[in-house]
Amino acid sequence: MLKLIIFLRPIARYLLIAWVVTIIILSSLPNIPTLKIHTARAEFRLDYLMHFCEYGVLTFVTFLSFAGEEFKIRFRKFIIITVLLILFAALDELHQKLIPGRTCSINDVASDVTGVLAAIIFTLIIFRSIGIRLKKSD
Repeated sequence: MLKLIIFLRPIARYLLIAWVVTIIILSSLPNIPTLKIHTARAEFRLDYLMHFCEYGVLTFVTFLSFAGEEFKIRFRKFIIITVLLILFAALDELHQKLIPGRTCSINDVASDVTGVLAAIIFTLIIFRSIGIRLKKSD
C-alpha cells in the first residue's frame, strides 16, 4: 500500500481536482433519495457513511497533494488545509439548500467533519510510516 501511495503522489493534485469536481456535481443533483438500512430495532442512513468516506478520501488526497518530498507537512499548512476542508464541507451543505429536493443538514456536516478528522489521523500514520521507510532506504 505504501508503494501505491508513493506512486500516486505525483498525480495527487489531478486526483484532488477530480474529487472536488465529483463532490460538487453530486451535491448539485436534485432529489437524491436517502439510502437506508432497516433493522429490527432501528434504521441506519447510509448517506452519513457516504459523507464520512467522501470527505475522508478528500482529506487524504488533499494532504497527499501538499505533502513534501519526505511526506511531511508543516504545521501551518496542516492547520490551513484542515480549516479549508471543514469550510468546504460546510459550504457544500449550504449549497445543497439551493438545490430542489435537497436540504442542508447539520448531521451531514458532522459526518463530513468526522471523515476529515479520521482521515487526518490515518494520513499522519501513513505519512510517518513512509517517512521512516524513506529514511531507512537512504
